[in-house]
Amino acid sequence: MHRASVLLLALFCSTATFAQSPSTDFNSELQALHAKWLKSYDNGDGVTMDQIEMDNLVLVMPTGELWSKTKPRGADEPKLDPTTKRTLRDVSVRKFGDAAVLTGVLSSETKGEKAEEGTTVVFVRNSGQWKIASAQWTTLEKAK
Repeated sequence: MHRASVLLLALFCSTATFAQSPSTDFNSELQALHAKWLKSYDNGDGVTMDQIEMDNLVLVMPTGELWSKTKPRGADEPKLDPTTKRTLRDVSVRKFGDAAVLTGVLSSETKGEKAEEGTTVVFVRNSGQWKIASAQWTTLEKAK
């Protein structure tokens, strides 16, 4: 009987390392933070981006190029097209303690150009706030 109790306790304690099903509020919070980050990017608002990003942010672009943040963006961020429309669909958020992974399909439309990219965004909780630590985009092929 003692063995069964120890085994059950060990099993219960090990489940904390598995992904937790986050609440709808948590999903909405991370999706809103993601949308704010992208809007700040389009507007060239590096100050807001710095508040949302980890200092050692790494991005993997659709081309496969790696971009590493080496200094704060601040006021040096170029303004792109603030009229860009971005939507996120087929979203999944998985929480792992102080880390969370958002995956989905990001649709972007600007001046008649449309793009669809699979995206993975890694969030970490830092000083009580969720911040983006890494993101990757992969261009989706059009259905033939």
